[in-house]
Amino acid sequence: MNAAHPAPEPLRAFAARGAPARFVDGGGASWHCRDNGRAAPPLVLLPGALGNGDAAWRIAEAFDADFRVIGVTYPGGLAPSALAAGLDALLQALDAGPVALWGSSYGAWWAQAFAARFPQRVTALWLGNTFVDGADVASSPLFDAAWLGAAASEEVVARWHAALAARPDDLLRAVQLHMLHHGLPARDFHQRLRQVAQAEALPPAAGIANTVVSDCEDDPTIAPAVRERVRARYPQARHLTLARGGHYPHIVAAEPLIAAMRRWLA
Repeated sequence: MNAAHPAPEPLRAFAARGAPARFVDGGGASWHCRDNGRAAPPLVLLPGALGNGDAAWRIAEAFDADFRVIGVTYPGGLAPSALAAGLDALLQALDAGPVALWGSSYGAWWAQAFAARFPQRVTALWLGNTFVDGADVASSPLFDAAWLGAAASEEVVARWHAALAARPDDLLRAVQLHMLHHGLPARDFHQRLRQVAQAEALPPAAGIANTVVSDCEDDPTIAPAVRERVRARYPQARHLTLARGGHYPHIVAAEPLIAAMRRWLA
């Protein structure tokens, strides 16, 4: 493996606990999950398009003692209905029962499809820093649908690398570059981005009473108007706005996010 862009030490230590387990769903798609196996209420983590399930390691560590934490790496290029069916099959294979489902960005977008189709499997739903459809991110060159449709996967990784490498040298940049180059095969990452750019509005998962819609005031990806679009789809949900956290509060503002999640799970 290319040794460039290693994981920062906290993420490296988390990943060193062992390799995630692999699961193949009924459609032949490969999933991976890191499951602490505790006899406790299950908490399923679905991070966004960039990287694998370990991107939510700070949440996984915070809840490790009290929950059965299942961090999921999901396949790229699948419609939300296929992702929902695949996650259901994975949770059945794990004998997980009803779960609290946390999603961020693209993970939160398709989590709605799972919660709407299998409401009996979801005790609580967290939709963080997400969008309604592809139009919500279309202004970003990194999510340009025409370019993503024509570019090779290596070109996509190169453009994302240039954008991320130009950021300040901090924990988030280190995690992003590591995930870009080591978190997923380039083709899977490319396919995920195409799903984001082409995303259509999903029916709200209206049957989950304990739902939180969360965003950040300084999110450069999800604009204020988009945040309001998401909230409007869930008028009965609890709405939470963090003052900081950008698009990755689970990495850069984990403490206030985790405190809010504890209230959600109480």
